[in-house]
Amino acid sequence: MMTAREMANRVRECRQSAWDGTDSTAMLTRDRLDADDLRTVRRVVAEAGYEGEEVEPKVRRVSSLVLGQVAALSDNMPADGAD
Repeated sequence: MMTAREMANRVRECRQSAWDGTDSTAMLTRDRLDADDLRTVRRVVAEAGYEGEEVEPKVRRVSSLVLGQVAALSDNMPADGAD
């Protein structure tokens, strides 16, 4: 079975074209995925073989990871640290 991180990567790849040209801050402000994104998460989780009671916790985990990835990719603040 795929890990939650692998599923989040797959969701991001599937939805990237839909997200191109949109403002990711709206997604981050809501702190949740929209209906189309959530359908993609559910599809990817089902394709990974999860079913029954394990689906909803996995959907929540993958959704959280996707939001984290979007936040990390939209981070435009300079990194702190020494060279």
